[in-house]
Amino acid sequence: MKQKEKHLNAKQKAYEKKEEQKGRRVVNMIFGGLVALAIIYAVWVLALM
Repeated sequence: MKQKEKHLNAKQKAYEKKEEQKGRRVVNMIFGGLVALAIIYAVWVLALM
């Protein structure tokens, strides 16, 4: 029974690690998008001047 629990814990840890990597990727994409929008906005404002 303990071996099964250890295996389940290993699966849970692997799943948790995978989800953390996905979450970091999403956060990085959001920040990257915000930076890109800021650059586009700055160029647009300079073009209007």
